Amino acid sequence: LGLGLVELALLLEEAGRRVAPVPLLSLALGGLVLARHGSSDQQTALLPGVAAGTALLTAALTEPLGDELSPATTATRSGDGWLLEGTKTCVPAGQYAGHVLVSAATPDGPRLFLVDTTGAGVTVERQDTITYRAEALLLLDGAAGELVGGEGAVADAVQVGQVAVCALLVGTTAEAVRITAEYTRTREQFGHPIGHFQAVTQRLGDGFIDTTAMRLTTLQAVWRVAEGLDADKEVAVAKYFASDGAQRVVRGAAHMHGGMGVSREYPLHRYYLAAKQLELTLGGGTRQLVRLGRLLADEPV
Repeated sequence: LGLGLVELALLLEEAGRRVAPVPLLSLALGGLVLARHGSSDQQTALLPGVAAGTALLTAALTEPLGDELSPATTATRSGDGWLLEGTKTCVPAGQYAGHVLVSAATPDGPRLFLVDTTGAGVTVERQDTITYRAEALLLLDGAAGELVGGEGAVADAVQVGQVAVCALLVGTTAEAVRITAEYTRTREQFGHPIGHFQAVTQRLGDGFIDTTAMRLTTLQAVWRVAEGLDADKEVAVAKYFASDGAQRVVRGAAHMHGGMGVSREYPLHRYYLAAKQLELTLGGGTRQLVRLGRLLADEPV
């Protein structure tokens, strides 16, 4: 349709509102990154299937206790290709993906590689998560990889993934606020809806403010990444606000629901779990503050 990251972010926000168990995050991590950095042959081979919904492409950027921008996974030249060694964790929709974009260290710095999950040297294991939605552990032992893009491809893939996660969190927290507002209108205590009590109203107001700040910082970061502008600080700010704000919102929502807030049968529980998992995906709030501090410290006066 000729749309890009901004439009995908709006779609992801709506998916977040329903905590939909569909692999839409892989559209950003896999399909959109390949569209931004892949060769014409790579795009022709994979993107039509992604667009048609017959193929699933995702990315493996996270490692155990690792930094996404400095992967421990290695890539070594072998003839005209590359061989990859390492472990990737928490790969979204990795169980179902036919191909995965993998970040790996090379003598020239981190690079992005396209890996066939059915190829030799590739093992995909199921990883259960707190949201009851499985992700994948990707084990690479001499797996063949095809170079995707150049020097900045890994950093761009991480940024695209981070703003996509932010968009999901915006939808998740906005819906948690709406569900809680509806609940407090009808739940009565001492003969009045609890939404009439000042402390409850203030807590809901704080949730609305957090969600609004998350959406504004996310849209700014999304737009800058989509336009190819420098967005390091904006992405760090957006991911910090999304990770930190989402936790305040869902905890407050659970608190105002009382026992219903932790009931698995009640929908709010799914939002709480989703926010917790997304908070840490591609770096939590503390890591964003550390990165932002370094960026500010390195700025020339």
